[in-house]
This record gives sequence, C-alpha cells and structure tokens, in this order.
Amino acid sequence: MPEETLALYSRWWQLETYLRSLIYVELRSVHGVDWTNHIGQGATTRREKDESRSYMATADWEDPLSYLDVGKLFPLLEANWDLVGPSLMDKVTLLARTPELLAIRHRLGHLRRPHRDDLGRLEQTLRDLEKGAFTAYASYNRELRAPNQLNDPVVAAWVREEHSTAKRLLLHAERQYNVAFQLSYTVRPFASAPEEHAPISGSRGLLWKATFHLRGQEVQPSSLWRENYLDGNVRQLLVHMLLDPGTVSFTFPAVDDADRVADAIGEAFDAVLLNVRPRRGATERELSESRMRSIHLDPRIQRDSGWSIVDDTTVPISIFGA
Repeated sequence: MPEETLALYSRWWQLETYLRSLIYVELRSVHGVDWTNHIGQGATTRREKDESRSYMATADWEDPLSYLDVGKLFPLLEANWDLVGPSLMDKVTLLARTPELLAIRHRLGHLRRPHRDDLGRLEQTLRDLEKGAFTAYASYNRELRAPNQLNDPVVAAWVREEHSTAKRLLLHAERQYNVAFQLSYTVRPFASAPEEHAPISGSRGLLWKATFHLRGQEVQPSSLWRENYLDGNVRQLLVHMLLDPGTVSFTFPAVDDADRVADAIGEAFDAVLLNVRPRRGATERELSESRMRSIHLDPRIQRDSGWSIVDDTTVPISIFGA
C-alpha cells in the first residue's frame, strides 16, 4: 500500500474516532441510559441485524454509534452543536468543510485513489480540532470533590458511607487490599458546575467518577470486563472504565437514577477487589502485547487514550500529531 494512502486512512481514523467518541460522551452526559434514543433508528436497527452473526462480533458490536453511517454523523453533530461545539471548531467552518470531508471518506470507502490534497485537507482539519479536543479530554479528567454534607444521594452513599456496600468495603479495602476509594465529579465543557449546596445527581452534563487507587497493584481489563464481574446495571450506566497505572476509574452520568448509580459503584468496587493483583514489571514486548489486546476490548474501556490520560497538566501536547 502506498505510504500516502496508509497515512490518509490513519488520519481519517483519528478524525472519525474522535467525533464518534465525543458525541457519545456528550449524549451520555445529557440523556444517561436513554442516549441511544437520540442517535436515530438506523444505527440501532443495523446493530440488531448484526446480532444474527454473533460469531463474527467485534469489540464495537455493542456500540450503536459504530453502526451510524458517517453521512449521518455530521448531521448528528450539527443537531447537538450546543453539546459538542466547545470541543470542536467554529461551526460555520466545520459545516463548510463537511462535503469535502465526506468526499474523502467515500473515496476511502470505495478504494478510489485519493486526490493529492486529501491528506493535507484532513491534517488541517485535525490541527483545527486540537484546541477543542484538549478541552474535551481535560474537562473529562478535571475532578471536583462533592462537599461532604451535600444533600445528594450518591454523596450520602459513598462520601458519608451510608450505602451498605460502602459500610462493608471502604475500610476493608484499605486494610486488606491496600485499595483506596475516591468519589468525584466532572463537568462537560457545555455545562456549568452546580451552584453551592445544589445536588449533583440529576444534573445534565455532569459525570460521577469513582476512582480506585491500587497502590502498587493492577487489574487486568480483560478479566475484569469479560468474566461478568461487572453486571448489567454497571454496564447499562457506565460511560467509561478508565485504566491508568495505579488506578482504575468508572464514570457514570449524574443525570441517571442516583440509587442505581450508587449501586453500580458498589458493584464496581466488588469487581475491582476480586481482580486486583500485585503489579509486576513488564517487558516492552509484554506492554506492547497488552496494548494490542486492549484494542479488542469494548470501547467503553479506555486505556492510553485521551479520555484516560489527558488533563490540565498534560501540556504542551498535540492530540492528533498532525
């Protein structure tokens, strides 16, 4: 394959992957478990048809957005511009470029040879998205602590330790597993932090973040995810499971039912403790193989991605390297 063609595919993958992941996060933060009702019927219908070929299932088969035609992706972004706008670029500029971008995508999809300016057009678009992408990622990892006495069901459950699982596990995890728990929340770029004394639960554009500090230990994402340690309640509510050396975090929409979110945090807590293991030194080859295995995991599992590693301190940085 010519180098230019390979580069073009790679650049388009960066662009489309970012756009799909962005609209996913923002729709989840606003609509919670009902988010799929806001992406159009076509995507969910195609996904349901694919279930008949479950023996060919890929890591993305549970993600309805992965079945959304790219020609419908841009109108979806436009329809939700109040959510995604702060994490993109000037609206007029992006919409004006959309026909050219779709023409490039069609050439790729039909294996036609690219125009000599296609790669340059894509790279310019990625450069123009840099600022917005940094905003999207950094805000996702900008953790805020809820006041201890806040009148909020999730805070009561996990900060004031009123949930039955919190009573059972918080101190036990510290003493027996050397695992510390932290509850925080993050605010999406289009939203505002709640006013003083206002509850977080029920707020659009806010995400709960349950973080487990593993202190020299680790969890294997494949075993944690595939062995059904995380049940249906967690999977329905979960936005992402974020993996970083020394921590594993679970994000949930604040707009979803607070009691279900509190229960999901408890179920995730049990799953982490069942899977935590002493961290061992890994060779470069083993690390590379581990990253390759992560590619084949559910897209809600984020490891070595902008959603898991970029925060306000990650500067200077180029998100796309274009």
